[in-house]
Amino acid sequence: MHIHRLTKSALLIAVLAAVASAADITGNWKGDLDTPQGRVQVSYSFKQDGETLTGTWQTAQSPTIQISEGKVTGDKACFVVKIEAAGIAFAHEGKINGDEIQFTMKPSGEFPGATVVAKRVK
Repeated sequence: MHIHRLTKSALLIAVLAAVASAADITGNWKGDLDTPQGRVQVSYSFKQDGETLTGTWQTAQSPTIQISEGKVTGDKACFVVKIEAAGIAFAHEGKINGDEIQFTMKPSGEFPGATVVAKRVK
């Protein structure tokens, strides 16, 4: 019986540690996107509530666009940027490492896909 309580306690501590160590990416981030037309700075503004991620995406040449389908799980983040006028959607999948996120942008339309390393703006 005593071992059973110890096992439960250890499991609870492990779960709480995992929750406490989950990344919180709320804030402003910037990165560079290499395109066929040249390098473009990308700005992200994130708001995280648990695993739910909302926010905006913007390049120097575009209006601010709301992200959709945002989620953060552990050290992974994903969301979609839909540019309705162009009929394209940029699905982002990222790996969070402290104040840096390496995003893979999936191909869409004529966009071949890209990698963006975003850094937290301090």
